[in-house]
Amino acid sequence: MYKKTLILVLVVTALSLAACAEAGDFGAEESILQRSVGEPELAPGLALEVAGDAVSFIDSDEAAQALDFTQVQDRLIIRTGNLSIIVEDTEETLVMIGRLAEARGGWIVSSNVFESGGAKRGDITIRIPAEEFDATLAAIKESAKEVPSEFTESQDVTEEYIDLDARLTNLASTADRVRNFLDDARNVEEALAVNRELSRLESDIEVIKGRMQYLSQSAAFSTLSIDITPDELSQPLEVGGWRPEGIARSAIEALLNTLQSLGSIFIWVVIFCLPLGIIFGIPAFLILRYGYRRWQRRRAVYEEDLEEE
Repeated sequence: MYKKTLILVLVVTALSLAACAEAGDFGAEESILQRSVGEPELAPGLALEVAGDAVSFIDSDEAAQALDFTQVQDRLIIRTGNLSIIVEDTEETLVMIGRLAEARGGWIVSSNVFESGGAKRGDITIRIPAEEFDATLAAIKESAKEVPSEFTESQDVTEEYIDLDARLTNLASTADRVRNFLDDARNVEEALAVNRELSRLESDIEVIKGRMQYLSQSAAFSTLSIDITPDELSQPLEVGGWRPEGIARSAIEALLNTLQSLGSIFIWVVIFCLPLGIIFGIPAFLILRYGYRRWQRRRAVYEEDLEEE
């Protein structure tokens, strides 16, 4: 009985490992197929058209257009953006951006207003359909007085989605085969072993489904974050023609210039003066030392002669 149970567990495990290996091979074949389709090597002006078992030649321009259309339709692109704008009224701008997102089929993820320097600043994050991303970004920029910074990013997750789909197909097929072993289980121990393996496979399937759903939703709806600054905070501080920030900037520049000059002097001393001092200073020191000692000996002899007289 134990021998049969061990054989059954080994067969189920082998099926699971085969599913993972097939998923990897399928993903590799898919990548090779995409590369071969993306860069066909055909004679100029001709392309292959395959319909079932029939193969024919078509115009290469038509084939390129059809291929481009298919590739664009199948791509999963996650777009995100960050925007900093200067406006007249922060709260009105927040309301306007929220209505704009809802009008284009999106929604507000988060919104915040806070006091800064006696004025209200704010930030808002919205999700909008991917096809409305550029139009929404342009509308927000047009409503602002200034746009100090803008950043957008696109992430292609098509390859990851294809690999996940291949893994999902193979895991689902393996789970179906493992379920069939329940009918062949002869005792409770064998049934429990099959159920454990089946639970593990179903857990992996749910994880992959969740990741695929996240990628598809992220590609369908882009994320845009906007930092809002009122115009009064963007103006320089000025009191009776006196601008403290300008004086502070000048003081900092003067300090940096002084430190730079001291640093330059130190570099000259270390790199230029120190080697010259070693080359010429040591011999000069030895010569002076030798002359001084010789002068001392002569003076001592002279004093001795004077004492003897």
